[in-house]
Amino acid sequence: MARTKLYKIIIAVLILINIGTLAFFLMGRPPHHPPQAGDLARILEIEGPNKQMIFKLEKDHHVKKRALLEMDRKLHEELFSKIGTSYNVNPIHEKIEVNYTKIEKMTYAFFHDVSAFCNAEQKIKLKNVIRQAFHQMRKRPKK
Repeated sequence: MARTKLYKIIIAVLILINIGTLAFFLMGRPPHHPPQAGDLARILEIEGPNKQMIFKLEKDHHVKKRALLEMDRKLHEELFSKIGTSYNVNPIHEKIEVNYTKIEKMTYAFFHDVSAFCNAEQKIKLKNVIRQAFHQMRKRPKK
């Protein structure tokens, strides 16, 4: 009888550990997928010809941003390849800063252009989407 009680306690503890583990993994998972062209118009509930314009803006934005992010990756690879050498990395740092500024300006211009196709309610949604995206990108890692 004492063993049965012990086994029940062990089973209950193991079930709680499993539930805790599943909750940990489900709460800490990243967003499902990167944004795709067409997502923004759907979220903002924009229809008609404006939807097509936003789709085109999104598609162009994603192509340009991918190219700049690829350049960022290459510049960082070049920078880190110089570790342990006497190479002056200041020019690489400057290129990284210029590239980052291009990304920021391009992203601002994209959202500004999208806002031209939004009514007042949709502009509020747009600002919330931007705020959410910014929060996800700048989220501090858990300690």
